[in-house]
Amino acid sequence: MNTQDIVETWRREAIQEGVKQGLEQGERKLLLRLLRRRFGTQVDAEAELRVAAAPAEQIEVWAERVLSAATLAELLAH
Repeated sequence: MNTQDIVETWRREAIQEGVKQGLEQGERKLLLRLLRRRFGTQVDAEAELRVAAAPAEQIEVWAERVLSAATLAELLAH
């Protein structure tokens, strides 16, 4: 593998990682909007930090619970 191939491989991987991070950031932002809409002032700084720190898989679980959870605590339960 020559230098140009290595650089091209790195460039593709960097683009893929950037896209992945962008999608995850968008999912977090949408989840927070939905939580604020559904639970209002219950969505405090602690809840925001939990969403910001959660892995992508957890964000998906919480997003699925938005319509069915009775309380914010129920939604954010593991």
